Amino acid sequence: MFNSCSYKNDPAEEPSRILPIEGAYNVRDLGGYQAADNKTVKWKKVIRSGDLNLLTDKDLVCFEAIPLKSYVDFRHSEEIRSAPDKYPVSIINQFHLPVETGNILSFQKMTPEFAETALVDINKYFVRESQNTYKRFFEILMDGEKSPLLFHCSAGKDRTGFAAALFLASLGVDRETIINDYLLTNECLKDKYADLTARMPILKPLFEVRQEYILGAFDVIDNEYGGMEKYLTNQLGVDLNRMRELYTE
Repeated sequence: MFNSCSYKNDPAEEPSRILPIEGAYNVRDLGGYQAADNKTVKWKKVIRSGDLNLLTDKDLVCFEAIPLKSYVDFRHSEEIRSAPDKYPVSIINQFHLPVETGNILSFQKMTPEFAETALVDINKYFVRESQNTYKRFFEILMDGEKSPLLFHCSAGKDRTGFAAALFLASLGVDRETIINDYLLTNECLKDKYADLTARMPILKPLFEVRQEYILGAFDVIDNEYGGMEKYLTNQLGVDLNRMRELYTE
């Protein structure tokens, strides 16, 4: 059953990071990265994803094989109503933690300049204004009984991308690796928005990720909150030792 989900039965073999899910984009295991104290992020513990409304039966079997126990949905209620999730029978816990973007992303003021900077501003907004939501996200992660866990939004790139960056940072993964994981979204989403961005090139910056987007968040964290560890512990209430005990080996 693990082979159907591109996981290896031989522990000496590294699982595939991008899961072969047919009905969802950008489904990735966050395991395998080098973490603090010469440890490694555990595989099959935390998965990031785009929306799950088109999952196939084969996809559900894949998730059951992990087996997923919990999922966190960062979408707001309107998104959920228009594309309700499918989820495997192994799921015990469902958490709706909507992450808002304020009025930053307004297509009424769309210009090339706006498109280039909107997602930098959104990532900065996440750092300052979405602390309660991401604090709750970490409370779920630190529970210890809620994983394996999947978290997602619509594309799995912005709200989810920021959450993934925080998760990896809490485990002591270096910033370059975190950025590279963030940028892997472009490979995973290259087909999803290809037609749309070909017809409306002005929108392309909004449907991809760029290094400067997540660096915008890091700049605020470093300059306004004293760095990542202080942000995680002081603003989000993260117990770094607990996170590393649970998710590294």
